[in-house]
Amino acid sequence: MKFVPLVLKSLFRKKTRSILTLLAILLPLFVICVMGTMLKTLDSDPTGGKGMFRLIVRHKVSITNWLPLAYYEKIAQIPGVTHVVKMNWFGGAYIDQSPKNQFARFSADMKTLLDVFDEASIVQGSKEELLADRTGFLAGEMLVKKYGWQLGKKITLKGDIYPINVELTLRAVFKGPDETGIYFHHETLEEGLPRIKGYVGWFWLKAASPEAAQKIPPAIDAMFENSSEPTKTETEKEMQNGFISMLGNVKLMITSICAAIVFVILLIAANTMAMAARERVTEIAVFRTLGFQKSTILGLILGESIALALFGGLLGTGVFVLIFPGFKAALAASPMGGFAAGMKLFPEVLGVAFLVTVLVGLVSGIVPAVRSAQRSITDGLRQVA
Repeated sequence: MKFVPLVLKSLFRKKTRSILTLLAILLPLFVICVMGTMLKTLDSDPTGGKGMFRLIVRHKVSITNWLPLAYYEKIAQIPGVTHVVKMNWFGGAYIDQSPKNQFARFSADMKTLLDVFDEASIVQGSKEELLADRTGFLAGEMLVKKYGWQLGKKITLKGDIYPINVELTLRAVFKGPDETGIYFHHETLEEGLPRIKGYVGWFWLKAASPEAAQKIPPAIDAMFENSSEPTKTETEKEMQNGFISMLGNVKLMITSICAAIVFVILLIAANTMAMAARERVTEIAVFRTLGFQKSTILGLILGESIALALFGGLLGTGVFVLIFPGFKAALAASPMGGFAAGMKLFPEVLGVAFLVTVLVGLVSGIVPAVRSAQRSITDGLRQVA
């Protein structure tokens, strides 16, 4: 520990270079934290475990194919099913089609919606007011704040998948893991477009237990296997991952980017330490003349490299922790709001990112440290840095 002041003094001898190196480590490390958080979010459950009890029943051929509404009662009678809600993706446009005005829009059975999605709760208005108004809709609190809506606010959704415009009135606001969508009465959609009456996009259901959630899917799919509209039943997480998989192997892509960033940080740190060692050849020879052992010289040079990585790691993770709330809020207000709902500060991601920087400091400093320790005193005094 007695050499710590000497290590720190040597490290910041060239302040501009050291600061620029720290910044060069900080930015890639911040990206690693972002990528790692996104990767972890793909496997996380923002519902706190409640989502694992939810299942989605959709058409086996495609999610765009409809299912008969008559399936509702049959599904509800399967042992282990506690609640079922019918839902349709409405799509459409609010104001315009720009990304800033994109959010999830569903028609649903408002009587059972919050029985299935029971991690959400109404914080403004009431379920009674919502059920009493056929044009009423339920909106997430974050979405309400974004647009400045108040209870009683009337909005118009311009149909695209369905060639109708829907006039809706805000009757209730909910708080939950994902507050970036709206839900309105499925009957409103049927009244505007009678030809879809008797059909629905999919059914979401709540299982009584994890064991029931495993037994229910094969039971449902076997029930409708030979019908003209066969089904595919999967968990909520499986459906989400299915959408993500349409983009390709996202996990491999993120992991590859992180690996490339680590390599860049390694090159930056190694270059800095090599420059520092070359500039101090004569100084190190003088230390040896004064009685410093090779192991001490090795420790001093390697200590500088590790100290530089530690500073960069602490600064990078600290900046990420400070910026994360704003980053999540910005993402939640975008079309990726549903994904952002599951994002949080994962301690394991911060820990891995910090550990990576320490290892980079260790690896990048080994070669300059060994060379400095092995160089003879006469060669060091003969060379002018």
